[in-house]
Amino acid sequence: MVFRYDIGAAHETRDPDDPERPPRPRRHGMTAGPLAGVRIVDLTQTLAGPYATMLLADLGADVLKIESPGRPDRARSMPTVRVGDQTAYFACLNRNKRSVALDLKDEHGRAAFLRLVASAQVVVENFRPGVMDRLGVGFEALREVNPAIVLCSISGFGAGAGARDQATYDYLVQALAGTMSITGEPDGPPAKYGVSIVDHVAGTFGALGVLAALQDAQRTGEGRHVDVSLFDTHLSMLTYLAADYLNGGTAPVRHASSAHPYIVPSQLFETADGHIVVMPLAAHMWKKLCTALELDELAADPALDDAEGRLAQRERVVRGVGAAIAALPTAEALARLASNEVPAAPVRTVAEALADPHVADRGMLVEAGGVQMVGNPVKISGYDDPEYAAAPDLGAHTREVLREAGLTDEEAARADGLG
Repeated sequence: MVFRYDIGAAHETRDPDDPERPPRPRRHGMTAGPLAGVRIVDLTQTLAGPYATMLLADLGADVLKIESPGRPDRARSMPTVRVGDQTAYFACLNRNKRSVALDLKDEHGRAAFLRLVASAQVVVENFRPGVMDRLGVGFEALREVNPAIVLCSISGFGAGAGARDQATYDYLVQALAGTMSITGEPDGPPAKYGVSIVDHVAGTFGALGVLAALQDAQRTGEGRHVDVSLFDTHLSMLTYLAADYLNGGTAPVRHASSAHPYIVPSQLFETADGHIVVMPLAAHMWKKLCTALELDELAADPALDDAEGRLAQRERVVRGVGAAIAALPTAEALARLASNEVPAAPVRTVAEALADPHVADRGMLVEAGGVQMVGNPVKISGYDDPEYAAAPDLGAHTREVLREAGLTDEEAARADGLG
């Protein structure tokens, strides 16, 4: 994918250690990524939308975060850890962006916003459907000032006929899409994921949709409206479970110890001092598992040689494997399984996961403006890991950005949402 966009915020620099290497673009004093030259006007708040635009900013896009001075991103006031004047929640989702304070209900603010759209390639928003039109900045209004603009809308249920016009959130979508009903212990209440899976996945799909629409807009010169629904994206994760139900009437159910619905014995097991997850997915791993745990009786039974046989005798297999693992300390159980090439992992705390040397080796622990956070997981050859700029204070770049868009100082003063 090649973008030929050119905006004033990006320019090129050569690598002093390799003068023959083609020059790389730079963005606001930082080495930029493959999306350098792409400008994104970001109207999103909280998690799904900011996560989408953060991923794109990490990869070099110039993201202009638009906030109303009277109603800024609620993530700024989230009751979580604060580092200086910012919440860690806001900081980790809005790095590498520039902040512009504009009130879209004000005619001067709206006019300034449209000037920014004229210089951009993408607008991302997560208002409820219809709000953009009521503000006078819907897709058709955007196309009037920039016919090739890509608008990405991230909402609870999507746009168009039949879409539900109601606010919704990650937790609610997990309930509505059926995933809570299959999460947790069989004799316990439904459970949600431990992270905001709906918002993160919707944000990822939003970024994917933006890149696809950008490619199309470059080829055709036509703007595109990308419609991403939290409900749709979460429902799409049902894949094989939905296919089994739709084609065979097999409704998914919860299994004890987070067991896989088909692959036995792939699940959580208790050790003498903790828990591990075992995943003998490939056919040859069953006998290796039996060797590791000295399960001679199970290994000798031909009825258990294939996945169907072990599924049919799930209780017997899990009982035997579980008893063997329960007698071993976690370290010994993992060592035995590893020596026999059986995939297994300890159940760690978040602190333990972050302390893994592999995390640092992959550049997944970063700092932006004094705030520590996890980094971008996308690694692209020819580019170093992104440099991470601090999440901006509200309106920190308003005048700078408006001048770049061609507004005079007088026009910028009228449009500046901070007065």
